Amino acid sequence: MRTDPQLLSRKRVAGVHQERGGVDHLAVGLRDKIQNGHFRIRTRRGLVAATITIQAIVVAAGLGLTLRLFQSDFTHFIASGASAADWVDVSSLRDDLMLVSGSTGVLILGLSALTSMALMRRYDTNMERVNRYLEEEVARRMGQALKTRHALIFGLAKLADYRDTDTGRHLERISRYCEILARELRHTIGEIDAQWIDQLKLASALHDIGKVGIPDRILLKPGALTPEERTQMQLHPIIGADTLIAIRRRLGDDELVNMGIQIALEHHEKWDGSGYPFGLRESQITLPARIVALADVYDAMTSKRVYKDAVGHAEVVKQIVASRGTHFDPQIVDAFIRVQDKFERIRRELASNAACPGGLFDDVGLDMIDQHRKAA
Repeated sequence: MRTDPQLLSRKRVAGVHQERGGVDHLAVGLRDKIQNGHFRIRTRRGLVAATITIQAIVVAAGLGLTLRLFQSDFTHFIASGASAADWVDVSSLRDDLMLVSGSTGVLILGLSALTSMALMRRYDTNMERVNRYLEEEVARRMGQALKTRHALIFGLAKLADYRDTDTGRHLERISRYCEILARELRHTIGEIDAQWIDQLKLASALHDIGKVGIPDRILLKPGALTPEERTQMQLHPIIGADTLIAIRRRLGDDELVNMGIQIALEHHEKWDGSGYPFGLRESQITLPARIVALADVYDAMTSKRVYKDAVGHAEVVKQIVASRGTHFDPQIVDAFIRVQDKFERIRRELASNAACPGGLFDDVGLDMIDQHRKAA
């Protein structure tokens, strides 16, 4: 008894629908998991692996479906009374189809894997080249921007310096003195590193920027200041800090500007609290300001002015040592003693060629200069 072809066809279709129902159920489950975030491809390699895996599942599902359909046909052939010889022909055809399908699937997977790997390697190479170029370009442009910023800041400080100090190289000397002290202190103070030192070298030039707000009748006075004039002169740290704060509002938070604000505001404070403008003492005074305070006094005393001769290096060292723990941070004075020979070399190397014109009066270290005059 032969099986009705239509009946066989309907059963085969039913089997296909049954298999498809299982696949659809699996697809719905996968979709739900993907939507819930269980499967997220985060890398290119993950995408390639997922693609090959899906291809393998499809090929395996196709082969399995084919095998199942042939098994269903075999059952119906036996039920219909078909001879074994008839099934051998069908079985042989099935094996050939399975072999061809399997070989084709493996070939497709292999080619897909090789192509994906080649494309991924090429993509990675191109991306590395592009990233390297972008990093170099960003570094170059940031370097140019930093140079421009540094030049503008130093020019601003130099403009203030021309109104108040000698026509020589006051800011350059202050920068070098601060660098020497910071490098000596680096071994004992953890917050000091190479970047911190570079910032200090530039920020130190801003210490007297507030003097642009002091009237000429006070700033350019060739003699001693009256108490009222001195009170007004002592406002220049606040004026300088306020100027830099206004820059920070426009620029945004910036470590260099922050350090400049600290130095401008606090470099006339003293270790014992007798300085100005706020009478800060000891660690209340920020480290950059404590370093600049000593460097600025050393430069003021060793530089010639129209109202005084330059004080010798050895005498200035004595005065600074005598002010250890009163005017200056003892730790910074100890560092200065160890590197005083370097201060002397820089003083000679960057010495001013002439006294400041017009009798410009510098109040830095004024008390110490008065003490030196009395001692003389």
